[in-house]
Amino acid sequence: MMGTFHFLRPYWLIALLPALLIWWRLYRRQDTRKIWETLIAPHLLDHLMVGQNRQAKVRPIHLLLPLWLLMTFSLSGPTWQKEPSPFAEDTAGMVVLLKVTPSMLAADVQPSRLERAKQKLHDLLELRQGGATGLIVYSGSAHLVMPLTQDDRIIELMIQDLEPDTMPLAGDALADALRMAKDLFEQSEKTGSILVIADTVSPAEIAKLGPKGHSVQWPIQILSVTALGAPPDKGLSEAGDLLDAPVATLSVETADLESIHRRSKRQLKTILSEKSGERWKDSGYGLVPIIVLVSLVWARKGWKIT
Repeated sequence: MMGTFHFLRPYWLIALLPALLIWWRLYRRQDTRKIWETLIAPHLLDHLMVGQNRQAKVRPIHLLLPLWLLMTFSLSGPTWQKEPSPFAEDTAGMVVLLKVTPSMLAADVQPSRLERAKQKLHDLLELRQGGATGLIVYSGSAHLVMPLTQDDRIIELMIQDLEPDTMPLAGDALADALRMAKDLFEQSEKTGSILVIADTVSPAEIAKLGPKGHSVQWPIQILSVTALGAPPDKGLSEAGDLLDAPVATLSVETADLESIHRRSKRQLKTILSEKSGERWKDSGYGLVPIIVLVSLVWARKGWKIT
């Protein structure tokens, strides 16, 4: 701690010099007894002093200096630890890769895998509460439906008519979709995470997802939209291992999405702590309650400095 301790605004410490000078002058003015001791005998002065509580151990002038010291110390911004910038999280987003193929029309999940995926995307948008979200759909080719946006209504309108027969090519182009997500983050100069919503990954596509087949540095998660309670498809699990992406299974309520959302926030904090969004935490704010409490003493009747 002491090795990293410093001040964010050290120039405020210069204010200590005039503060000490002013306090010393005020302190000398408060001690009227010393002035009268040069003119009146001490044993008579005790009976002549009026309007000053000579027995008080703590007087306003005694608290004024520590109050000024605390205020100056707070304004100088003491710090010893870092935190993610609050504005960095506002710029973070999530790109959803939705598989739209004939296999997604299977009815082992009612009304179908694809319709349940759309419902989950709707629930995810509500859970993210206006966070920037982008949408890419893929089958034999990948297509950008919506770049990163905070307008959830547009995304929900766009997904309503998504069907396998609207896709130009049949297949499973997950690797292309991941590269498109990478380009989307780079072009928007944002950071964030990727969520793949799919039922399976073909063996041919898995071969493209090895360490040399993709270079997506953003954290990836996968939501398996197969029968409730069923383990993820083997191809989906293999893709998860290659991408270092946890695979969540479908749930009736929002437990699956809540888990994804929590993990995404944890991953985001890790990313932000490694990027320029990190900043030194201003611990001067922690002194404000103490300053306020000390200042309240001046509400006492007769508690003043002349």
